[in-house]
Amino acid sequence: MLKSVLRFASYSSVAALSAGSDWLTFAILMDVLGLGNYASLAIARVVGGLTSFLVNRNVTWHGTRSLAVTRQGRRFLVLYVFSFGLSLGLFILLGDILRLNPYAAKLVTDLSCFVVNFLVMNSYVYNERSGPIGWLRSLLSSERAGLGN
Repeated sequence: MLKSVLRFASYSSVAALSAGSDWLTFAILMDVLGLGNYASLAIARVVGGLTSFLVNRNVTWHGTRSLAVTRQGRRFLVLYVFSFGLSLGLFILLGDILRLNPYAAKLVTDLSCFVVNFLVMNSYVYNERSGPIGWLRSLLSSERAGLGN
């Protein structure tokens, strides 16, 4: 239990750093460079996502270094695509349909993604388990082994 609490505290600190890079990028792109809401959101998400992956891998889940960075990277990419879709969907709902200010819409979106991302990172991205592909492979290989008897 204590390990989970400490991991969540570490994740929260990294999330603050990654959110800072995301928000700073979003604000600069939107307010300084005049880029549109969606383009600013997309680019900011990439900056924040890269920060999150690199720092979380080395700080929060440092005990899973035995997993190859490519494996964790693939898993993170799956989460990232899902999280980006969730983020964009919520941002459109809150900003375009409910007419919230873009910054308020982004705040609600970020808080929602914060919780979802921690749960998925902890149980899948940085977890030693083999994931759905490995599970299917083991299932198929055990069925083949059973057919030979």
